[in-house]
Amino acid sequence: MRIPGLGKSSTAWYRRKRRNQCFWIAIVVLLVSLAGTLFQPNRIFTVFLVLALVCIAWLAYAEWDAHKSTRRAYDMAMLAAHDGFWEWDPITKALHVGTRLLEILGYQEDFLPDTNAWLKLVHPDDVASYNTAVSRHLKGETAFFYCEYRVLAHDGRYRWVGSRGLAVRDHNSRAYQMVGSVTDITERRNHQEDMEFLAQHDALTGLPNRLLFSQHLSDAISQARVTGSRIAVLFIDLDRFKNINDTLGHRAGDQLLQVVAMRLKQQMPAGCQLYRQGGDEFIVLMNPVTEANAAINTAQLLKEQFTAPFSGGETDFFTSASIGISLYPEDAGDGETLLRHADTAMYEAKGAGGNAIRSHTPMMNQRVTFRMSLETRLRRALQANQLSLHFQPQVDTDSGVLLGAEALIRWHDGEKQVPPDHFIPVAEESGLIIPIGDWVIEQAIAQIAEWRQQFGDIPPIAINLSARQFWRPALSNQILERLKAHHLPNHVLEVEVTESVLLDAEGGSIEELRQLRQAGIPIALDDFGTGYSSLSYLQRLPIATLKIDRSFINNLVLDDGSPGSEPLVRAIIAMAKSLSLRIVAEGVETVPQQRHLRTLGCDVIQGYLISRPLPAVEFAAKFLVDRNTQTSANKAAAQG
Repeated sequence: MRIPGLGKSSTAWYRRKRRNQCFWIAIVVLLVSLAGTLFQPNRIFTVFLVLALVCIAWLAYAEWDAHKSTRRAYDMAMLAAHDGFWEWDPITKALHVGTRLLEILGYQEDFLPDTNAWLKLVHPDDVASYNTAVSRHLKGETAFFYCEYRVLAHDGRYRWVGSRGLAVRDHNSRAYQMVGSVTDITERRNHQEDMEFLAQHDALTGLPNRLLFSQHLSDAISQARVTGSRIAVLFIDLDRFKNINDTLGHRAGDQLLQVVAMRLKQQMPAGCQLYRQGGDEFIVLMNPVTEANAAINTAQLLKEQFTAPFSGGETDFFTSASIGISLYPEDAGDGETLLRHADTAMYEAKGAGGNAIRSHTPMMNQRVTFRMSLETRLRRALQANQLSLHFQPQVDTDSGVLLGAEALIRWHDGEKQVPPDHFIPVAEESGLIIPIGDWVIEQAIAQIAEWRQQFGDIPPIAINLSARQFWRPALSNQILERLKAHHLPNHVLEVEVTESVLLDAEGGSIEELRQLRQAGIPIALDDFGTGYSSLSYLQRLPIATLKIDRSFINNLVLDDGSPGSEPLVRAIIAMAKSLSLRIVAEGVETVPQQRHLRTLGCDVIQGYLISRPLPAVEFAAKFLVDRNTQTSANKAAAQG
């Protein structure tokens, strides 16, 4: 926008120049006429004198009228643009503001005679940046003046304004006037501040998010390097939070996170800041750590906040927390490693059963490194066909007749075997159990088809299904389709699951098991008695077999004559019989164990007493080639 009266290309500038020329001509005529009147009075000089005075008066009026018109033009232009006009003299500090600027701030009259009066309205935090912007433009360092700052309005609140101006300079480039406008940018700045807040804070809880945590942690470490102080990072994870989401819904989970954040924030000790990492994870930054046990004491204080239930509207939530701690500079020298070590310590606390506190140790890094290495090797093993199935027989407790076998996965990594209890948990956590489970289904069914072609009908072969495999839809269809593809009847396969599937007793996993059972595939509940299921589920689940965990069998017969686990095993067998379920005892290794189980009424035994898990070729040679001969041998071995 062109400012009237500024710039040599404007018509107003030429008019003002001509008025100035006429003014000086009139002054000369006035002085000459005045001198002539004094030294040689006559009518001509008197006429020139009068004409000169009239001319000067007319030029003064024209200048005043032009100034008034220009001012009116300024005000009209700023009103049309919703901007406020101002004019300032850098030399005298005189200030003039237009009516629109006053309206923006809610004032009725112009009470701003100079710069000092205006600066009294500027927010104290913005005065320095405002003066710097003005000074730089007056010195010619900037093409124009612009500054965004807060000004006190008539209602007592500060409004954000954007002020833009331009200096008028003489032939020495010295500024003798500044004019400009003010725009109300309060709404834009408020929106900008809201966006900045959302970018650095969690929308659900209002807590600072991990982006702001990273910035604060970096600043804290930089400060700690200078001062030699210590800082701590506490990583908090809610225990069993997924259960709340799955059973009560995500809205209930959000309510729990909100009330947890509120309670922790209220109890946060001095020098501590709470952040939300994401999901059900929170972080506490302690800066500085003044005592050796300060981080442990703070973690204990926060853990105690979970003892009382959390009220979320009509629902009371019960949960606990696992907390990991890492310290600077003992555990790490940078923020990323410090957070990772706190996360590692938290997982150690969760692995200990939850509701626990763990401080980071170098040994934890070794375990994490080993786990990562194992996961990488396991992925390669799956691609390189390093996995195989071994088969362990299940025989009748009395007759030794082969009644079935369990397919067990084995991993031959180079020159050594990796125990299943080492790599199966890693497969579960990493999600590799899904492709591994698919491989087991295909390999087991293909092996059954091959044996049936060689030996005719054979007892059913059992495969183990992870609870995580049921997260995908249509698992039952996948199994039935593979059996159909190999032209096999459904009863040749048995499915074993653990009690972990009961966490979702009303969900898809139970329905998938019902579909398998209806299709003629027997279902066995593995490791019974070691989990957290309710016995009432046994009446609702499509289970045909209960497998007693080996830990109970190990303590079934004790040398000191004490009953050991016999009462519990007896109760399990009696309960299973009342529900018409078949009983399989796992881990049977001695003849006394076998005899005791026969006395208690156990149907089937499985364990090293009969055979260790064998590769397919060895299993077939020992148990399928001549089943009658093998039955006699098994019975003799069982009877001692």
